[in-house]
Amino acid sequence: MVPVRYGFHGLSYSHVAAKLRDRYRARAGGRTIIAHLGSGASLCAMSAGRSVATTMGFSTQDGLVMSTRCGAPDPGVILHLLQARRLSADELVTLLYEQSGLLGVSGISGDMRTLIASEDSGAAEAVDLFVYRIGREIGSLAAIMGGLDTLVFTAGIGENAPLVRERICVAAAWLGVGLERNREGAEVVSNATSRVDVLVIPADEERAVAAEMLVFRSAAFTTAREGSR
Repeated sequence: MVPVRYGFHGLSYSHVAAKLRDRYRARAGGRTIIAHLGSGASLCAMSAGRSVATTMGFSTQDGLVMSTRCGAPDPGVILHLLQARRLSADELVTLLYEQSGLLGVSGISGDMRTLIASEDSGAAEAVDLFVYRIGREIGSLAAIMGGLDTLVFTAGIGENAPLVRERICVAAAWLGVGLERNREGAEVVSNATSRVDVLVIPADEERAVAAEMLVFRSAAFTTAREGSR
């Protein structure tokens, strides 16, 4: 039995999945990894438009390095902070949710734009860690699906940081990923020899909410009409 994870960014992934169905029809991109990279960040593996794995779990603490969250904290570290450092529960929550991640590593900022523009070694280390963790998780998700057909970048960093996209794709080159039009604002940024389609699809969670509401409204109307017979 495949384990089930709660995950987050579902509206964003729903929107991207719909766009992939428009492009690829029933295939929906085949074996796809969607990288929602913003202040919160996660990856979702999809097979023919259906989610099969995600990097987040019960909480937003799991998975990738984020703006102010470390992602996948070692439980032993949490015990150390509680027992040896004597942090209170409230202090621990503040540390994990507001003072870690890119901000904690760099000591400068949790904003990727600031880190990329900075010449500080801490900023470079934070960006390196961000890319490293995404590359590692892409490998893990590709292994689950037995390969990769489509890689999609979305959300603030995914859409607007071509340098980060480029470095992630270099890390995933062993899967057949190749870039060409990465800095031109195109939707398809993979090159002609890439075995993986690499796309940039703007996040539109509001549209996903509207689509869900239309489905709900239609179902409610049908139920009410059948109940009145």
